[in-house]
Amino acid sequence: MEKISTLKQMVDRSASLFGDSVAMQIRRDGAYRTWTFNEVSQSVRNLASHLASLGISPGDRVAILSENRPEWAISYLAVAYIGAVAVPLDALLSSRDHANLLKDSASKGVILSARFLSGLREFRGELQDLKFTVCMDPSDDALSFEKMAGEARGEVPQAKLCSGDLAAILYTSGTTGASKGVMLSHGNIVSNVLALAELFPMIGREDNFLSVLPLHHTFETTTGFLCPFYMGSRITYAESLKSHVLISNMQDSGVTIMLGVPLLFRLFYDGIKRGVEEKGLFARVLFNVLLFVSGFVRKITGLNAGRALFPMVHDKLGGNVRFWVSGAAAIDPEVISGFDLMGITILQGYGLTESSPVLTCCTLKNNRTGSVGKPLPGVEVRIDHPDDSGEGEILAKGPNIMKGYYNRPDVTERTIRDGWLCTGDIGRFDADGYLFITGRSKDVIVTGSGLNVYPEELEMELSKSDLISECCVLGRKVKEGMRKGMEEIVAVVIPDAEKASGEDAEKALRGEISRVNAGLPEYKRISDIIVMKGEFPKTSTRKVKRYVLRKELGL
Repeated sequence: MEKISTLKQMVDRSASLFGDSVAMQIRRDGAYRTWTFNEVSQSVRNLASHLASLGISPGDRVAILSENRPEWAISYLAVAYIGAVAVPLDALLSSRDHANLLKDSASKGVILSARFLSGLREFRGELQDLKFTVCMDPSDDALSFEKMAGEARGEVPQAKLCSGDLAAILYTSGTTGASKGVMLSHGNIVSNVLALAELFPMIGREDNFLSVLPLHHTFETTTGFLCPFYMGSRITYAESLKSHVLISNMQDSGVTIMLGVPLLFRLFYDGIKRGVEEKGLFARVLFNVLLFVSGFVRKITGLNAGRALFPMVHDKLGGNVRFWVSGAAAIDPEVISGFDLMGITILQGYGLTESSPVLTCCTLKNNRTGSVGKPLPGVEVRIDHPDDSGEGEILAKGPNIMKGYYNRPDVTERTIRDGWLCTGDIGRFDADGYLFITGRSKDVIVTGSGLNVYPEELEMELSKSDLISECCVLGRKVKEGMRKGMEEIVAVVIPDAEKASGEDAEKALRGEISRVNAGLPEYKRISDIIVMKGEFPKTSTRKVKRYVLRKELGL
């Protein structure tokens, strides 16, 4: 395994080693459009030369905004190739949020897909630093990605990159008030790729990753894009997140590996069970018998007979699945065990954007249900001030830990202490060194889709209402249904004594929630409201004691 330290070296290395093998593909107009490693490399260098001709120099920021597609990946690599800094933007955010982040990052250019052009146009006058727009689709309102990636504009500047140079700024939220831009260097990102490649040496040219998670999410960028690109694997970009489309992509492209979030795997699992239920009593009995036999064989021999016992499940998923990886949020053990009995291994991992992102993961050789695995090679993970049960805050140190938060030295100081990243997550190690996540001390809410929601952002919006005296946004575990075990967003409010009193108070407050939700992306919307009287439990500095409030409410 060749050691590299920058993304530029990764592009050159992969083209040299894998050449005419297919690196990326996406189905368009009923057929797959493919890019080989050589073609990706050439497109990266062509686009890089155009960016340089437009005045982009090392350290300048260039934003990327689109759905998952090969052009996103090529743009990211081209920006890094000349030493500029990629700013991936969340496609689910509003145009207002996109403008906020473009402004905060002082991005000089943006590469986007056509559906975001009109939104950008609305706020273009505010973006004094933005010099150009490149569109991935045909458009008269922007520079052409196809032309820029198709032909070079002079020589590609040979940036003298080193591992410590900044490669990307990834924002944790959409509003300037609550956003934190995580700064990742080339060395941060590449070290994570190399560590994962060391743990999964069996992944190679024969593998095909289905790209489902949004590419602005570091989990997908590092593990679903850069890792397969480094290992010579193919990446198939999903046309849609609808389950029947994903299954169609798996069937006709021979997908072997997929990274997902708990909600996706729960959808697949429930879909399989629902299909069995619809076939009647005999099918249900047979299915349960086969599950029992699979478990019995595993217990007696240690072998997984699921592929042989459930060929219909594997055929429906394309027949080539080797394993899946679940990250970004906790997954129901029932889903892991159920798929394992059917012959499909689901591995869990753990990390944060601030750690590029992977800190620990299970592997095919070392997999323990319920655990997020062991630390990656070169990464130290320890429990700070463990209690009698061994639980405490998870701290991490290693070459993958971020440089800090962009223009937020105050927050950086609180998050990285003595070289250790304070994750805010609570966990413990078992006797064999497997890490288990048991709670969270920080305020962030992680949805079943693996997306982070920051309570202060929602609280800021709710506090604008005259009907609300105080508010606190918390996460609550769903107790039943498809989202069982996942978090939903709950607003705990204390109504204004004068403006929201009487029998209609709760109805009026729910109206305020609906008003706030209307301006939010779907994953940030508040699911329920809890009306309280009195005052929230607070510290001496008047901060709400969220953990005490959660306990009082039984959340």
